[in-house]
Amino acid sequence: MTKLLIVDDEKSVRYAFKRTFGDCYDIITAENGARGLEETTSADPEIILMDIRMPKMDGLTALKKIHALNPALPVIMMTAYADSATAMAAMQEGAFDYIVKPFDNDDLRQVLEKAEAAVRIRGVLQCECEPDAHDLPLVGETIIGTSPVMLEVCKRIGQVAASDLPVLISGETGVGKELAARAVYHYSGHHQRELMVVNCAALPDTLVESELFGYESGAFTGAGKQRIGRFEQCDGGTIFLDEIGELSLPAQAKILRVVQEGTFERLGGSRPLLTDVRLIAATNRNLAAMVRDGAFRHDLLHRINVFDLHIPPLRERPSDLPQLAAYFIRRFGSRISPPVTGISAEALDLLANYNWPGNIRQLENVIRRATVLCRSGVIDVADCLLEDHESAANDFSTAVNQRINELMNGGESRPYQQLLTEMETLMIDKALSLTKGNQVRAAELLGINRITLRKKMSMIKK
Repeated sequence: MTKLLIVDDEKSVRYAFKRTFGDCYDIITAENGARGLEETTSADPEIILMDIRMPKMDGLTALKKIHALNPALPVIMMTAYADSATAMAAMQEGAFDYIVKPFDNDDLRQVLEKAEAAVRIRGVLQCECEPDAHDLPLVGETIIGTSPVMLEVCKRIGQVAASDLPVLISGETGVGKELAARAVYHYSGHHQRELMVVNCAALPDTLVESELFGYESGAFTGAGKQRIGRFEQCDGGTIFLDEIGELSLPAQAKILRVVQEGTFERLGGSRPLLTDVRLIAATNRNLAAMVRDGAFRHDLLHRINVFDLHIPPLRERPSDLPQLAAYFIRRFGSRISPPVTGISAEALDLLANYNWPGNIRQLENVIRRATVLCRSGVIDVADCLLEDHESAANDFSTAVNQRINELMNGGESRPYQQLLTEMETLMIDKALSLTKGNQVRAAELLGINRITLRKKMSMIKK
């Protein structure tokens, strides 16, 4: 039988494992990480199932020491206190898998069977793995959510972070693709070098080459001195190309050369330059469909999609919503007087039953607005203003476009300034209406200070 080491500080848990799996495995037990390390050396287990929170030596510390002795030994980490940072750290340190208590015995059995299969394969192939040389700290800003789908995302981040593989992050707008990219960066070997974030959707086609690759003095009219591009600036670091699906085909061709050959030329230059960057890309579009439509290069897709990471929409992870709401309340509620410290069960139920087309970004805005509208210190249903995100966005876009056409074609001498003034007036009126005339709260809602709000109000009255 396969020799299984159970490391857990609770005697009842160790006993339960013996009763449940004693017929299938030769079970050894240890009450903490230090004893688990001793048993690893003396008993030579084939699989280890280890708790994370234990006295004397915690599971993550023991995992590092065990893999220093035997990097091929599959260690399954378990915890009753699930959080994304721990999941990523465990997988980055080489854990075989990460499970959350209480777990289903059949699910655990499947994980153990996969570990057994890995042991058999390693025995046949006689693979040797070098222990991880990095000792990376946990990052302060982490992905919030302990739903099964988000823990799986965190495990995948932990698996890929230490490598140099290109990563393609996909997901709807507002799901947190940039946060996932930053997590990959923080847990990577490049975390002490630069992270360069580039919003491809904000780069006009005429500026893509000069922004990403730079230019030589005199390359074009107005190029008075040499400019260093983004790829050159973060040599040795990581570049994050957000919304890469928005790049034109010519721009994609230039990106392909850098990814494929690690070389580029500044605009107006003739000498190839080398760059060594870790590429992380993100998109809210279906790149495979774009390839079929001829809007995205298939060779570039293959180069950037070496490791895919999909971030699920908020509606597919409703169990994460209370944690996210609590996080945003802590973030914004302390800025309000009196401070907002919680949310009612009825309001939370309202949020849980909403579809969230704008995902976490929309939830953030709803909570931020609710903290301004809240008068009791606890957000209630009346403070949570929800709307049909897509229809509201379409109505707004239609109205703005119509007004632009009126101003541009109506002989207005300063259409740009006129539109800005009208929009500013609408926002201030709306903020004052929502806050029932409270200027302090209206300024909070608009993201400006009260003095600025008063100046703008006085200018509008004139």
